[in-house]
Amino acid sequence: MENKPCRKILFLDIDGVLGGDDFLKRTKGREGLIDREKVALLNRLKSYGVEVVISSSWGYNDDTVNQLTANGLELPIIGGIEHFHKDWLCRGTEIAKCLYDIFGDYDVFTGKVYSYTDEDCEYVILDDDVDMLMCQKDNFVHVDSYKALTEEDINKAIDIFERKNKK
Repeated sequence: MENKPCRKILFLDIDGVLGGDDFLKRTKGREGLIDREKVALLNRLKSYGVEVVISSSWGYNDDTVNQLTANGLELPIIGGIEHFHKDWLCRGTEIAKCLYDIFGDYDVFTGKVYSYTDEDCEYVILDDDVDMLMCQKDNFVHVDSYKALTEEDINKAIDIFERKNKK
């Protein structure tokens, strides 16, 4: 049986993942809100064909994209999640809707993406908040907002993206 191509989507929060409290404390904000070293870590995902969807409250806009690319992001940014701005909705719900919009079917009980095309999907959520759906737990890498993105976090993301190849 032939393997289907697997599209790899990264849902990226920005402030606690690419900045972090330690970076802001050390630089006193003089270097902006994004740590270039964290972006360099994130760029390790480039060889896996990862595409970025902005899931940050910064939103998907020209300013956010420009800040990321100015700080060295080499991964393609393909969009952003729709923020519902309702107190009772969590970020995981917004991500689930985005996966449904991109691929056509998303099982909120299992967290699996079922495509109406022959395209398969694996996704990772990098975020310092924990308001994800239970079904997303195997695709979620919780980043410490003080340290921001670490080598360990990137390795967890790679393990998730490589899961389909190990089956």
